[in-house]
Amino acid sequence: MSLRLVISRSGAKRRVTRVKKFLYLIWDKKLTVSRAAIILGVSSLVSNILGLFRERLIAGHFGASHETDIFYASFRIPDLIFNILILGALSSVFIPIFVEKLTENKKKEAESLANSFLNFILIFAAVFGVVIFILAPKLVPFLLPGFFSQDIETDIHTYNTTVNVVRLMLLSPIFFSISGIFGGILNSHKRFIAYSLAPIIYNISIILSMIFLVDRVNPEIYAPTFGVVIGALMTALIQLPSTIRTGWRWRPVIDFKKGEIANIIKMMTPRTLTIGVSQINIVVDTIVLSFFVGGISVFNYANNIQTVPTVIFGIAIATAIFPALSESFAKKDMDEFIDSFSWSARRILFFMIPATIGIIVLRAQIVRLIFGIGNFDWEATYWTTKSLLFFSFGLVAQGLIPLLLRAFYAIQDTKNPFYIGVLVMAVNAILSVVFPFVPALGLGVAGVALAFSIAGIVNAVLLTIVLHEKVGILDPNHKIFESTTRLIIASVFMGIVVHYSLYLFDAVTNTHKVAGLFFQTSGSIALGGLCYFFLAWLFKCEEIKFVLEKVRRK
Repeated sequence: MSLRLVISRSGAKRRVTRVKKFLYLIWDKKLTVSRAAIILGVSSLVSNILGLFRERLIAGHFGASHETDIFYASFRIPDLIFNILILGALSSVFIPIFVEKLTENKKKEAESLANSFLNFILIFAAVFGVVIFILAPKLVPFLLPGFFSQDIETDIHTYNTTVNVVRLMLLSPIFFSISGIFGGILNSHKRFIAYSLAPIIYNISIILSMIFLVDRVNPEIYAPTFGVVIGALMTALIQLPSTIRTGWRWRPVIDFKKGEIANIIKMMTPRTLTIGVSQINIVVDTIVLSFFVGGISVFNYANNIQTVPTVIFGIAIATAIFPALSESFAKKDMDEFIDSFSWSARRILFFMIPATIGIIVLRAQIVRLIFGIGNFDWEATYWTTKSLLFFSFGLVAQGLIPLLLRAFYAIQDTKNPFYIGVLVMAVNAILSVVFPFVPALGLGVAGVALAFSIAGIVNAVLLTIVLHEKVGILDPNHKIFESTTRLIIASVFMGIVVHYSLYLFDAVTNTHKVAGLFFQTSGSIALGGLCYFFLAWLFKCEEIKFVLEKVRRK
């Protein structure tokens, strides 16, 4: 045997070994809670970056137009199906029951429950999908009255395109349902890597569809639509091997005898109603925005930016502390409950307050940097920037709401969030209808963003008041108040530094070019960040110690 052949075989074996290790990492490896949190945090960050790049491609090609309005509006109905049927059940009911059975070594019962729930949800989603597929021609004018305020026949092309896009997207909630249940099974088995890759694969699918399909389909808006459907399918397929390796096997049965499915439906109802209320808000906003050409697109572009800090900080911290809050309530140790709540609130505020100031000061640079290419014109830039400004007013409230909601769920109270949600829905609906159409205000599309922020602030305030009544004083040692005061002062000085840094970098670089704009924005963020962390350290903010400890450990 020649030396070359031996080396070749040896190299092949090493490659096979590396592939096996890689597949083990994705499909089989179990993670500790801390490592899982890091993996999920990193994947969330990567997914958000890819999501913004996805939006950049769509904005650059289509601008803020009727086509993008069709694309974003068509998400509403599939999202409504998925969020109401799946999200509430998975987050509040299915996973706890599934984990309980695994803990009790009832693996066969857990597998039976997963099969029954998956099949039940698939049938439900399919029935809803068929009904909406048939009713789509009637639903589209209702959802988008501004598109067809005169006569559908005057723009039959837009009407037909919208109906077709809605119908195509009805496949996505079916695939997302499968993906969501696979994710629930994997999380219960502490296998997070395949689950964490799902949203990344989803965004990559839409990005690839924009790169390779947009010039090959007619109308062009079908390209990202196909990307959504394929991406939804891929989120399920990427998790399938890992799910199978847990021992799960699909069986076409629904076991109603044990009453578990009926129990899940009963338990998920309050959570589903709460989600349903928020979805009504989205539908109302869509109806209002349809009266402005590009309005739905502008709202989505700005909204996608403002949700990034909420997802990375607000939801991440609230999710991490939820088990501790639940455990404290189970032990009837309300002092520990309040300490955990205060700890989490202060850390959320540590990130969300400067994020708010930073977005207010840098809103134009952020919008231009992310979306300012191709057909995304000055008018779209202006309205997206203005909408982002109004979104930022409610950013702190949006960051705290996930924590407040989980505090209620930890004390097993789902009714009060629902009642508050109904009131907030009414506030948002009224303001969303009034603000954009009052000429004296001059808000236009941005009025819906302002309504969203005001409703979010009302939501956070009411949740705080009611939670205070339920568990007692939430800030007995005034730590939240003292920390917030210091953070506001530090953030204001940071904002001043960022503001004048923009002029400094503008003088030394060409901000009409992407490279110059990136240098100006990133440089200003860096200087502002240094200022903020220095002042937080100078003011002896407890949260800065937490951040520094995390950095040292890594």
